[in-house]
Amino acid sequence: MGISSWAGLWFGLTIPVIVLMYLFKRKYLDTVVPSHLLWNQVLRNIEANRPWQKLQNRLLLWLQLLVAALLVFALMLPFVWVHGSTQGHTVIIVDTSASMSARWNDATSPGNHDKLENRLHGLKEQLIQYADSLERGNEVTLVKLGSEPEVLLSRETNGKPLRKVIESLSVDYGKAAYRETLSLAAALTQDDPKANVILYTDGQWNESSADIVFDVPVEVVSLNDRKGTAINVGVEQFGVKNEESSTEGLGVAVVRNYGTSPIEVTLDLYSDGKLAASKQTVLEGGKRTTVSFEGLPIGDVYKLKLSPEDDYAPDNEVFAFREQGGAPNVLLLSAGNLFLEKALQLSGARVTLMDLDSEHASVGQTDNTETRKLPTQSPDIVIVDGETPAFLKEDEWALLLRETPLWTLGGEGERVQPSSGEMKAESHPVTRYLSLTEPPAGELQKETVPTWAKPILKMDGLPVMYAGMESGVPRLRFLFSLTEGDLPLRPEFPILVNNAVQWLQSGRTTGLGRVTAGTIIDVPVTASAVDASWVPKDGYAVSLGASSIPVQRVGQNIASQQESPATPGLWKFEMRDESGADLPGFNVEVATDSMESVIYESEPLPLNSTDGTQQVVDGNSEVGDKLQGDIQPSKSRLSLVYLATWLALIVILAEWGVYQRGRSI
Repeated sequence: MGISSWAGLWFGLTIPVIVLMYLFKRKYLDTVVPSHLLWNQVLRNIEANRPWQKLQNRLLLWLQLLVAALLVFALMLPFVWVHGSTQGHTVIIVDTSASMSARWNDATSPGNHDKLENRLHGLKEQLIQYADSLERGNEVTLVKLGSEPEVLLSRETNGKPLRKVIESLSVDYGKAAYRETLSLAAALTQDDPKANVILYTDGQWNESSADIVFDVPVEVVSLNDRKGTAINVGVEQFGVKNEESSTEGLGVAVVRNYGTSPIEVTLDLYSDGKLAASKQTVLEGGKRTTVSFEGLPIGDVYKLKLSPEDDYAPDNEVFAFREQGGAPNVLLLSAGNLFLEKALQLSGARVTLMDLDSEHASVGQTDNTETRKLPTQSPDIVIVDGETPAFLKEDEWALLLRETPLWTLGGEGERVQPSSGEMKAESHPVTRYLSLTEPPAGELQKETVPTWAKPILKMDGLPVMYAGMESGVPRLRFLFSLTEGDLPLRPEFPILVNNAVQWLQSGRTTGLGRVTAGTIIDVPVTASAVDASWVPKDGYAVSLGASSIPVQRVGQNIASQQESPATPGLWKFEMRDESGADLPGFNVEVATDSMESVIYESEPLPLNSTDGTQQVVDGNSEVGDKLQGDIQPSKSRLSLVYLATWLALIVILAEWGVYQRGRSI
């Protein structure tokens, strides 16, 4: 039995009040006396009104005290726990986060002692038993806990649809939305006195849930039956760098033992599918170590594989893409800006100047409207200082600019003059380490920030600089001319230019890097591409037999923002032109949330109810073992308020009968 509101005890103060009323009650005796004894009657009246007389045993007093006690009990909202005997609404939360793919041996199931499956398989077996035992009238809402909360079934009373949905459950390798799912379950059961919540999880929660309060009973069933014995070693970080002047590369990996016992592991490093290096190391429990690989052959894709296999496979294989070393090639189109040119050289860039000043133009190129030849070596960055030349709109130049990071400064068009010059810088790689409190120029270009960009510096609310990714290619825009202010003379100008160059060349790799499963990424879609798909190439995705995934489109065009595949491993964004010929693609490493690798131990997860109670079931506890062997109907609260109220009414009727008969007077 439990109490929902202890505040009802305040009504218990009525009990001593009733007793005091009887202590101060006037007591009269009907007696026939001669008239000369009237003075004695007055004396007896005075005696009857004296306080603190002896409390006599009266039936009416005890009945009134019983009524008060029953009303106090009813106001405390009492209840008792019952199992499956009442009809109600059960919200089941199913944890499908990446850690649910860890191995789980359900030794409690008959004939399954040697069968190793993951935790999600064990969870599905239990839920199927629950669906088969679902009583008529019981409503079940099934909520999936994955990268986002999802209601799979709402108030289902038939076990067959519930079983079908349970069988289709799969692991979600994205970042799990723990708090959002609990908040959704709390909202689904709010103001529903007959509801209850059951959470099936392995207990690997990365976010606190102490502030999420439920109005209904909550039961947590942990499926982590291997506390302290699970083994997992994973690669936290891995990268390879190749200097442009060198024929060898340097690889660095950070490896962590998430378990509690020392373990010896072998690290095999592959370059473009060929074994390039192998090392062995012993990792202490709960420790991490750094392993270096020198003299690696040049390759586009590197893979680091851990062996032997452990209980959590998604973090055993990681990938890295070759970073192109050396200084970036910058094509500067300008009528002459010595400060900008020198700042670019200080940043380490190799600058090729294309002079747009007609007085210094080459023979046959009298002004910036004449056609210019493309540079023999494709630039890594294009910078346009001032008015945009007309020849940049020609086909060849337009294609180059579409596929190359672009930085433009100033230009033609309507201008606006800010009133006060108040500056506000946003957090961005271009503006880091800078104060930028003084206006860079007196006037700004009046432009609307494109949808693919965001302002990184504002003056009086007007954009001064904006940056973003257009079709996956970096774009940086300064809405002022460097020649109209003193910004090039300030000590922070070389830092600003260096930040801009570093950000614009951040994508100079043979792949798109490492992303979490299911996240949105920018992909530089080739202009001639008419079809594309995500294709699994290596790693965990291939071992699971993942299939190719169609890409997202905006109308008939391939979207530049794509959702990464949901399964970890090495994927390639492959593109094709109108003739069906393959175009250069982009490799992407899809990974799980690193916090999901901690599978070796979990604490019971307490979830709070409004009545101050916590319902916790641990997978290793006696109740948890019973649930693993045989799913029991969930607990629900049966209120005792109505029973206490009816008993109080019955006692009041009895009290009235006693009073009518005068038995207690």
